[in-house]
Amino acid sequence: MPNKTAIPLLAWFATHPIAANLLMALIWLAGLSTLVDIPKDVFPKFTPDRFEIAAFYPDASPLTVETALCIPLENAVYDLPGVKGLNTAIFPGECQIQIEVNSGYQREALMSAVRARIDSIPGLPEALEKIDVRETVRDNDDGVIWVALYGQLDALQLKRLGDALRQELTQLPGVTAVVDYGKLNEELSVNVSAARLRQYGLTLADLASAIRRHSIESATGMVNTPSGDIVLQLKSQAKHGVAVGEITLRSLPDGGVIKIKDIASIHDGLSERAVQWHHDGQPAQGYEIHAEANAITVAERVKTFVAQKKSSLPAGVSLKTWWDDSLAFAGRVNTLLEDGVSGFVLVWLVLTLFLRGQVAWWAGMGIITSVLGTLWCMPLLGISLNMLSLFGFLLAMGILVDDAIIIGESIHSEQQNTSLAPHEAAAIGVSKMALPVLLAILIAIAAFVPGLFLPGWSGAMMRPIAGVMILTLLFSALEALLILPAHLHKPAVTREPDWLKHSRRSVNFALRRLVIRVYQPLLARLLALRYLTLAGFIAFMLVTLGWYLGGHVRQAMNPDITKDAFWARLTVPPGTAPDKTRQLAERVERELLNYRDELERQGFQQPLFIGQETLIWQQEAGLWLELSEQARQRINVQDFVDEWRRRVGDLGSARLEFIVKEGDEPYDILLNLSANQPALLTTGAAALKQQLAAYPGVYSVLDSTLPGSPELQLSLTDTGRRLGLTEAELAEQVRHGYYGLEAQRLQRLNGEVRVVVRLPATERQTLADLQRLPIRLPNGELTVLDTVADTTLQPGLAQLIRRDRQRVLEVSAQVDPAQANLNAIYTDIEQRLLPELERQFPGLTGEIGRDRKEQQTMLHSLAQQTLMALAVIYALIAVTFRSYTLPLLFLLAVPMAWCGAVWAHSLAGLPLSMESLIGMVAASGVVVNDSMVLLDYLNEHDQDAKQDPAALIAAACTARFRPIFLAFLTNFAGFLPTLLETSIQAQFLIPMTLSLASGLLFGMIASLMLVPVCYAVLGDLRR
Repeated sequence: MPNKTAIPLLAWFATHPIAANLLMALIWLAGLSTLVDIPKDVFPKFTPDRFEIAAFYPDASPLTVETALCIPLENAVYDLPGVKGLNTAIFPGECQIQIEVNSGYQREALMSAVRARIDSIPGLPEALEKIDVRETVRDNDDGVIWVALYGQLDALQLKRLGDALRQELTQLPGVTAVVDYGKLNEELSVNVSAARLRQYGLTLADLASAIRRHSIESATGMVNTPSGDIVLQLKSQAKHGVAVGEITLRSLPDGGVIKIKDIASIHDGLSERAVQWHHDGQPAQGYEIHAEANAITVAERVKTFVAQKKSSLPAGVSLKTWWDDSLAFAGRVNTLLEDGVSGFVLVWLVLTLFLRGQVAWWAGMGIITSVLGTLWCMPLLGISLNMLSLFGFLLAMGILVDDAIIIGESIHSEQQNTSLAPHEAAAIGVSKMALPVLLAILIAIAAFVPGLFLPGWSGAMMRPIAGVMILTLLFSALEALLILPAHLHKPAVTREPDWLKHSRRSVNFALRRLVIRVYQPLLARLLALRYLTLAGFIAFMLVTLGWYLGGHVRQAMNPDITKDAFWARLTVPPGTAPDKTRQLAERVERELLNYRDELERQGFQQPLFIGQETLIWQQEAGLWLELSEQARQRINVQDFVDEWRRRVGDLGSARLEFIVKEGDEPYDILLNLSANQPALLTTGAAALKQQLAAYPGVYSVLDSTLPGSPELQLSLTDTGRRLGLTEAELAEQVRHGYYGLEAQRLQRLNGEVRVVVRLPATERQTLADLQRLPIRLPNGELTVLDTVADTTLQPGLAQLIRRDRQRVLEVSAQVDPAQANLNAIYTDIEQRLLPELERQFPGLTGEIGRDRKEQQTMLHSLAQQTLMALAVIYALIAVTFRSYTLPLLFLLAVPMAWCGAVWAHSLAGLPLSMESLIGMVAASGVVVNDSMVLLDYLNEHDQDAKQDPAALIAAACTARFRPIFLAFLTNFAGFLPTLLETSIQAQFLIPMTLSLASGLLFGMIASLMLVPVCYAVLGDLRR
């Protein structure tokens, strides 16, 4: 029977290997079966805590949109319960209001309440096109894969072919949305000249009215015949341009008629303002494919569909997929698997060299069991198999063997007692170390808990990593306590090779020599000079803190990772002619394609780009490109972009910006100024920009007051009033001529088509054309605009920004990191500059931008959660060791681990990113366990009053050096393949891995040197 000191449950499993093996088999079977069906995504999906109102008032200036549309919408919804804040962006013809939702409120319910409030708003403009209340797209959510349709085909034909293709893509299982990101609209326009209108005494409204009267599709009733009901229908709707042209406008006295085609030209095709769209230099259409779950499976279905569809396309038209997140997923999965397998092999080799082969083997099996158990439980917690959860498995690779090592060594020690049967020794060995192992697991779990509660996007990214780590630790404890002892209850019968035994003896002998010849004398010296040693460690921590606060270590929300799929944005000054925008964009595109061709002639075996797309609007253009696998290996993206920019040359007043790194923004500093008076905003912004520019290293200081297209303001003359004309009638007729009067909407297979009546484009290009615009007076006579209205030319605005119902100006700037510390500048701005500005300009309010606020919120939350985690760790240790002071010694390794991470990032030239900080917090729990191994021995033998304190400390450190060093070595071996990884796919892993590895190294040094010294100092104080 097991010894009475054995814990019954643990002893039962230790003596019933069949039960232990069946438990392990159950975990393996459940994990492997779950692996087949578990959702696989690129990144975890989460619902943003906000939604938006999008309202469209075509051709209205930002000032008009603000007054007539945005302010009424804001006033209608701001006081609804659950509304946290309003962020409004106003552009020509469009108002976008982003509504932030307070925690604890249902977003869908609040969206319904917002729709109800909007429906009750009186007096909105009649020309308002539509108001959408819709979900906000997640940040950086550009779909799981893109589909490009391109070739030498008429733009309208290509568009209609793309519409049919889009319908088929929508039907694929798992596809939640197919977004036409460069949407081309069809339009049936009736264009009639001012001369023709005057000739026939007509207005545009007359033509629209004629279309509505004659182009009808309507149910008109029912005939109840004896044989049954017959539905009456009138179907005479003109569904294409020829039919619209045949509509009668007026009957003549001689019996003839005037038809629309007699006085107007009719265009049935793409709208006037259609975006120009190229893929690989050819006319194109494109779609983002979105999926809420199983993104990788959806991407594979799309690729299969595209491969099958290619053969049925017209000659000269191509179809392909690109911007494929599943490729990134596959690349990162391969990297993680390679690094994971390499790490597993290295961990197993370390264990084999230091421990008995039996313990090393079953410790390795314990890692696999923990991974499969975690896979089993992930779907129950809503965690998919994505790049972040996979990274969690990689991090766990080295940490998971610690408890197996401790229990394996304990069982081996008990088996040396010849008075105990093997199964009794296993039961006593595991029971003896059960409490330390459970305590170590709980401490490690507490260190990862902060990752579960971070707010916003950062929290959504970290929860899979933290969740996987916690699950693997729990299954590791289960395996070590219930399964491992059953495998170790009998000595190994397999004969090990002589070379392995010799290698193990040599390694352990070398480790003992290191302890005796190096560590023991060094420790004795440190203990003798304990106060000087303590002062040295404190000085090191202070120097590290000063190094960090001095700005020598950069901070960033995202790691410094260059993308392999990136984009450029071309912007031109407001008012630039669309043809000029097109010429500049085509120049940028041409230089890119020429540079591509040159590089491909230099020995590339495959195309340089997977895809390249250009979209040209009236005032800006975007160019997207994705590098091929070979190009990623041979091309430095930043060098490529620099050469591309050099080839483009001077663009005059146009700007070309590149987004090539994770988290790239066109600014480093963003500040918001708000006030009720626009003049005060302008004055305050000028003062703020002047002071920002005075900081060394700060450049490109701009504000959001971008000049827009000039505005020609109309006012009714006295003559116009005497003739009975009103401002509303004048505005309506001018709008009909230039924007167009919508006569009706046609339903076609490829969507809705507007039928619009307007002046031809050739008569909407000069101010002289405007002056000759026919205006109908109340008495039915026609005159021209010049007779009844005055015009005044004034500068316009390109955009307006509002926050919580106040006009806001954004002031942005860039910072050269070689000359300035961004964090120090932000600190000075918040503590000095903004308060001084508010005192100088009463009524003006200044605050930092949203990105910085979110970063501060995340850091504040992380600090809070870390303090709570440390408090939990302190409580666990205090209760276990029945002491208030000993836990403080345990925690000494934590700041040392953080110092190690700071110096590692500084030497590697990497910024401290969110991933780095999470790695530092995670390292805290692991290094505390090193100290606990040492202090457990000290606490156990401290009751021996005859033993000299210094000798006791030396004995404890000597006895525990091997497990502490082995724990570090296995952890470091697990992380080493990732640290040495050079592929682009692995760069997102390195910051957290570097924090953990360096933290564990410095934590081990603290456990073996700082903790003994502080224990000796504590002993001095007690005496």
